[in-house]
Amino acid sequence: MKTLTKYRVFLTEFTIFQKLVATFLLALIPILVISFMMNISSEATIRKDISTSMNSRVHFYLSTFETDLERIIRMKQRYMVDEDVQNLIMFHQILPFSEQRTSMITIQEKLRQFRDSSLFVQELKLFIPELNLNIQDEIIDRSLPSDEIAVLEQLRSKNGTVAPVNNELILGDSYPKYMLNDHPPDAWLEVVLSTKNMESSLKQISQYNDGEAIIFDNSGNWSLGVPPEQGIKAKEMLGLLQRNAAPGQKSGVGRFELNKTSYYFAYEYSELLNGTLMVYVPESQVLGPLDWYKRVFWILAVTSTGVILFFSLWIYRLIHQPMYRLTSAFRRLEKGEFQLVLSYKRKDEFRYLYEQFNNMTQRLKQLIQDVYEQELRSNRAELKQLQSQINPHFLYNIFFLLNRILQFEDIDNAKAITRHLGSYFRYITRNSKDEVALEQEMEHIRYYISIQTIRFGRRLHVELDDLPKEASQLLVPKLILQPIVENAFEYGLEEHAEQGILHIRCLIKEEAFEIHIEENGKGLTGDELAALSERLNSTEIGMETTGIINVHRRLQLSFGKLFGLHVTRSALGGVLVTVRVPLHPSNREA
Repeated sequence: MKTLTKYRVFLTEFTIFQKLVATFLLALIPILVISFMMNISSEATIRKDISTSMNSRVHFYLSTFETDLERIIRMKQRYMVDEDVQNLIMFHQILPFSEQRTSMITIQEKLRQFRDSSLFVQELKLFIPELNLNIQDEIIDRSLPSDEIAVLEQLRSKNGTVAPVNNELILGDSYPKYMLNDHPPDAWLEVVLSTKNMESSLKQISQYNDGEAIIFDNSGNWSLGVPPEQGIKAKEMLGLLQRNAAPGQKSGVGRFELNKTSYYFAYEYSELLNGTLMVYVPESQVLGPLDWYKRVFWILAVTSTGVILFFSLWIYRLIHQPMYRLTSAFRRLEKGEFQLVLSYKRKDEFRYLYEQFNNMTQRLKQLIQDVYEQELRSNRAELKQLQSQINPHFLYNIFFLLNRILQFEDIDNAKAITRHLGSYFRYITRNSKDEVALEQEMEHIRYYISIQTIRFGRRLHVELDDLPKEASQLLVPKLILQPIVENAFEYGLEEHAEQGILHIRCLIKEEAFEIHIEENGKGLTGDELAALSERLNSTEIGMETTGIINVHRRLQLSFGKLFGLHVTRSALGGVLVTVRVPLHPSNREA
């Protein structure tokens, strides 16, 4: 305890500026450590981004290359069933030499079109062994290259795609494609790929200096592109990949070292070629600029320390202190302290803010008083207006009912109606109080319902809950229930074809008391009910304020926004109106 006391005394001996400088220095150390770790993390992120970029470029190029190659394969398959080729193969024995010659020239022209359709096609050759015929895109002769036909037979037997022959890469096809016996095909088509154009295309993959790309056969028979070192063959590249790539993965990224030079690489396997595309780049080309960024980081760290120390004092004196006073004053204002007066000696922008704050507090105080008085006057005026409104429709119906009862000399019902009607009018015309006990409101509703029960007779079934004892003396605005019940009869039960039902339930929910008024009438459609609910939630000043809207506004003026009316579709099929008031006076909104 004594040590803690000495520590506090020691801290109080420092000035605010010294504490601020010490705080910034203490904060700067973890910032520098974090920044250094971020630099290391950035290096790892750059490695990852480069790997991802290379992998994406490999995938994109390989997909594009395979698409072009598949198009060439489809074209050569169509050429093997070309009409002129088929005629020459099948009917050469009966065709005159002139027609054979014409067919050869036509086939040669189509081979030229095939060659010109793709940059990856260098030359095409059609071999017809039975005729000892070799039709090429430029020449026609009677010699058949046995080595090339042997490679084509090998491709056919192994169902391969690409094979090397005479330092070239070829695609092959035959007609017919498959034979039931060992009979050789009637024709061979050889597509010589343009290795020059393909290698030129490979050079466009890598966006880094000294970065190259290479495609090599997974059997080690051929390769295209520039290897990391001169003279490396396809089998050596395959071994390099197998040692440094993830086992069993058809695509990915990695790192290998060759003659003390480290490389990043990305690769992807092609089932069409039975080969792998690899893009590689020297590590120095990728991470070399990071060393310069590290030096810049330390320079900026030292510079920022000095700048922070300078601005800490300046900000504290000129901005932080007056801003803190102003925000503290706003917090006190939120709590209702309108007597605040701020003073400021400097002649800058804060002086204007302080003066306007003082003016604002005075204006707010006056406006709040004016609004309160205006709402109070409006509340009383609306109540008097509602008291002065007597529904003529209800009055006509009661007088006609009374006349009919007297014609039948039903003296008992006539007495009951006049008694209830007197109590009804005595209550709505009494102006002595703005608020009444809830049990008086419920009693007034019983008079009204008693009159309607005599009028409707057996066509009306009413269930009215007794008011709970704890809610009987709740003070509520006068005449909040009559307009709701009146609307239930006028718009819901008046024209009901069968028996009308009216339920009035009393519920206590937590700290609120609710009265549910529901009927089974068909007076309001779904759209009309939604429109009424929207009007209840509206805050428009110029809205009509009679009936249910009037009741809702008076409840919210008395108890706050958490209370009032809520309308929904009733389980009986009509409208359910919920009247919500606070169960205790302390639950009213401030």
